[in-house]
Amino acid sequence: MRSTFHGLETSKRAILTQNVAMQTLGHNIANASTEGYTRQRVNLTATRPIEAPGLMRSNAPGQLGTGVQYESIERVRDSFLDLQYRRENQGLGTWKVQDQTLQSIEKIINEPSNSGLRAVMDKFWNSLEVLNRDPALLSARIDLIGSAVNLADTLKYMDTSLSTVTSDITSNIDKKVVEANGYIENIAQLNEIIRKTEAVGDNANDYRDQRDVLLDKLSLISDVTFAESVDGMVNVISAGVQVVDGTTVTALTAGNAAAATAGELAGYIASQAEVTKVKDQLNAMVNTLVNGQVTVKLENGYIPNANITALNAVTLEDGTVIPAGATIAAGSKIKSAVELQVNGFNGLHELGYSLSDPAQSGIPFFITSDGSSTFNIANIRVNPDIVQDTSKVAASGKYEVNGSGTKITIKGNSDIAHALGGLRDKVFNFPASMTSLSSGTTDDYFRALTGDLGIRASNATRNMKNQQDLTDSVAMRRQSVSGVSLDEEMSDMIKFQHAYNAAARNMTTVDEMLDRIINQMGLVGR
Repeated sequence: MRSTFHGLETSKRAILTQNVAMQTLGHNIANASTEGYTRQRVNLTATRPIEAPGLMRSNAPGQLGTGVQYESIERVRDSFLDLQYRRENQGLGTWKVQDQTLQSIEKIINEPSNSGLRAVMDKFWNSLEVLNRDPALLSARIDLIGSAVNLADTLKYMDTSLSTVTSDITSNIDKKVVEANGYIENIAQLNEIIRKTEAVGDNANDYRDQRDVLLDKLSLISDVTFAESVDGMVNVISAGVQVVDGTTVTALTAGNAAAATAGELAGYIASQAEVTKVKDQLNAMVNTLVNGQVTVKLENGYIPNANITALNAVTLEDGTVIPAGATIAAGSKIKSAVELQVNGFNGLHELGYSLSDPAQSGIPFFITSDGSSTFNIANIRVNPDIVQDTSKVAASGKYEVNGSGTKITIKGNSDIAHALGGLRDKVFNFPASMTSLSSGTTDDYFRALTGDLGIRASNATRNMKNQQDLTDSVAMRRQSVSGVSLDEEMSDMIKFQHAYNAAARNMTTVDEMLDRIINQMGLVGR
């Protein structure tokens, strides 16, 4: 049944509804710069008209509209773009951490440069060349010892620096776990708020925005999968752990980081492996140089201080020919060239004789600080006996016996010094799977090591940039859907304002019509 005041009610509904639209629009504009804010839209619908079909109806034709109302205020959000963004964000977190770690390792290796390990090794080999020219020269011996100490110190510094990177990674894992747990706690709290809010029929738009921001931030730290239940709460799985189940929270621990498949936690675990790999490569180089088996040739003959086995047939000074593989007695004077298999730099140095009186042999040039038989960048040291006494450098391969039966090194002989310097160009067999080079000189191996590192660092940088582009692209698409456009809001503002003004003018007109009927009609006969 129509009402005399029907027009007023219709205008009132229009005014109230347009006012809500204006208030929502103002909320959008106010949060145009708010992180994670999703623009909101008022869903308008016509109210139920008069004369709906039924058993009883008037004879008046048609349905008479009763105005407008809003059914809901909802977010303009694309859940598919949210999934894409978080997936790309996880990958970005992984590669960003690896890129930073590999750049730090590159700075520690410091190659190519004039002050890196390569330059220190060159100085060490060059000092051996100087010693070869005059093995009795004191300055040459001091220079060799100084270069060797510098080499050991440089390797120790690299070990300390790489260990610092490892400890920093461990510390960052702990910090990221604490940060992630903070997000997880807040997500669970927002779950409860959203459930209560939407249980009475409202849309918890702003709370949902806050929860989505937390999910975005959590996705940067670790892999995230989530599902929303019918009551509006989300259940979240991260690093293999269901961290949020409604309002129940299971906190992550540093031990869960190894199970992370993406995000910064996965990047830190991969970075730890990178540091370990570089350490293992350097350790393999050092141990192979000092202990690795290598074949050397002493051209001018040699007087062994212990029984040895030559790889070739040799002729002794008395004319005796010792076949290859047979034992040559200690003290035998070898007239021909002899090939020997020695255990690296130390093994070759132990064949030589010192300048001390009497001459000594079997002196290791390098030792380990922990007494281990395996050398690495952390424990390699120059023998303190050699550091304190330069005559202990065994550069000679020959000695003579004086009248009292004492062995005296022939000072001008540099057979061992020459052979030691020649190790620079000798081919060693390095442990498999360490680098792309399994056999070669120490210089070749170090070049392969730095080359492999450079390739991995370049790959990490490229992947990080590609992942950043993908993440930014999805973020821009998501922003184009969910972000606040001030131009669009200003256009809607004009539309809502005119609608509001028109409804108010309509109400004024209806009021004037009612005033005419109520106050000015029926005056005839008074």
